[in-house]
Amino acid sequence: MPRYVMKFRPVFILTLCMTALTACQPNEGVLSRITERFPAARTGQEMPAAICAGDPALGQRMTEAINAAREGEGKTLLDPDTTLSGVAQSHACDIAATGRASVAGSDGSNVVDRARAAGHPACGVTQLVSVGGTPEGIVGGWMASAAHRDELLAQLNRQIGVGVARDNAGRPWWSVVIDKDCR
Repeated sequence: MPRYVMKFRPVFILTLCMTALTACQPNEGVLSRITERFPAARTGQEMPAAICAGDPALGQRMTEAINAAREGEGKTLLDPDTTLSGVAQSHACDIAATGRASVAGSDGSNVVDRARAAGHPACGVTQLVSVGGTPEGIVGGWMASAAHRDELLAQLNRQIGVGVARDNAGRPWWSVVIDKDCR
């Protein structure tokens, strides 16, 4: 091997290693641009919705099933809200991706954090989650549980958002966000 190649070989290897290490560093510029454009991304919930397709027709069936249960109990019907639906869809995507049916976000956020980050006045927001099943079956199960029943039938409830995401096996993961009239 020529002598000049041996002389530059350590410099080349060092440069190659430094380039590889630099590629592993987080790019704060990209993250800050994302959180500026999507403030809810600060809660870790907006990003999953951006890459996770929901099923609006199935979400509408859930809203109808909840309103049917409320109507059967003489309660006011809930109005769909697009902001709450976005919060619910983001969380449905999050729980489907992580495989954890929890009202806590994978980033530790709660439904109030997520609703506020999305610009919704969250003085009395509640959330229900479920995995699998049909909207009618899930609502039937919630109505059989005292705690869930109380959340669904609260008279101060006024708006609803529903999100549903499917996991790799095709199972639906549900997130329902309901807000109360705090006036």
